[in-house]
Amino acid sequence: MKDCCKNGSEKSEKPSLKKWFNYAVYCIVATIVIGALIIQITNNAS
Repeated sequence: MKDCCKNGSEKSEKPSLKKWFNYAVYCIVATIVIGALIIQITNNAS
């Protein structure tokens, strides 16, 4: 029973970690893209 419970909790934890990892990657990519756009706009403005 304890082994089953441990496996169940591990399985439920892994997707949440994977989900947060995906969110982190998307946030980093979005930050880079937005930063690049801002640099382009400021360079064109000046």
